[in-house]
Amino acid sequence: MKAVFFLSFFYLSSLFPQDLTISYSSLNSLILKSKNCEELIKQHSAICEWKKMMNLSFDIPLIDNKLCQRSSNGFFKMTVSSCLPDFVKNYQHKALVKSGANCWGTALSFKKISNYPRFVWPQEMLYWQQDTPLCRKVSVGEEIQAGDIINIYGPEYVSESEGMNSQNTKGTKFWEVLFPKRLTISPVNEGYTGHHHFLHSETYLSKDLTFGKVSPAREDQFEFHLMKEVYGRGQNTECHENQSLEPYFREYQNPPKKIKGTKCEYFSLAYRCESLPDYFSKQVLDEREKEIQVAIQSMQLMQDQLFPLILSSRKTIPSAQIEKMVIYADQMALDALDDLTETALSKNTEMLLVLKYFTAAGIRKSLELARLIPTTERL
Repeated sequence: MKAVFFLSFFYLSSLFPQDLTISYSSLNSLILKSKNCEELIKQHSAICEWKKMMNLSFDIPLIDNKLCQRSSNGFFKMTVSSCLPDFVKNYQHKALVKSGANCWGTALSFKKISNYPRFVWPQEMLYWQQDTPLCRKVSVGEEIQAGDIINIYGPEYVSESEGMNSQNTKGTKFWEVLFPKRLTISPVNEGYTGHHHFLHSETYLSKDLTFGKVSPAREDQFEFHLMKEVYGRGQNTECHENQSLEPYFREYQNPPKKIKGTKCEYFSLAYRCESLPDYFSKQVLDEREKEIQVAIQSMQLMQDQLFPLILSSRKTIPSAQIEKMVIYADQMALDALDDLTETALSKNTEMLLVLKYFTAAGIRKSLELARLIPTTERL
């Protein structure tokens, strides 16, 4: 998820002609261009399906040749507006003034893990996708749908500054509590470890189009990407959304193995996740779980106040309010971790406590990335 790497990759890929191109209007509508109208209808329809998936009451308009306009150099163009989800319509391609939400937080926000994108730790993303009924890996041979999440994996490298020590992050602290034997120290001081690294995630729209944010850096905007240019996805089409593959992570003392230089050293997988509110609306919660939900909702409202920090330098928060936020969020995070040490937790209670922990941690992280309080962990 390094922004510099992505910018270099984007520059190189833009040297080659693309059948599909992306631009934005002065009214912040999406403009797609292609050599044929049928391609534009397909992409426009996929975006409409994405919005329908998030809002069942949305009526998909007729998408046909009448929406195609002739452009220069034999291309056609089509403007996408009514089918854009509200967040996308409001914030796509907007310049950001501060760092904040990352790729995982952007993808999960469309599943209502948070009301707006925030920073999400890789361990948090992996938990929802692999350890809960909220998400599942798309089966081999199953069609990938608009709104699914695409994960990108590649060889893992560690820097000399990390050395033999594990990173001290909110994510690793969570693993130490819920999965005590999962955290595994790097087998090397610097360089390739012999494991996969979870690089990036975006929301899948079609075989040609995604939506996401490359990194937490302010230089990386919320925007549509051509699938060919998705960060880290690699060039081998046999490894794209190859649902028969599994990442080989540095966890549970997995010994190093040869990944670098193999056919699918970089590959991608698709996951399908339900909206978190939809999931819990079908569950019967006990009184404790309802109380946890109330605490989460109060912190999500707090996080909502922090999202505008990345959009405008005029947005400020009084220092006294920041101090209260940090004290409250830190205590909520500690309480959640302590409760997660309990044995025989129901899955619903566990999921709510995990959400409580990371929602609280996200408040501190948002303030750190906005440079309003000192940084406590590396990105």
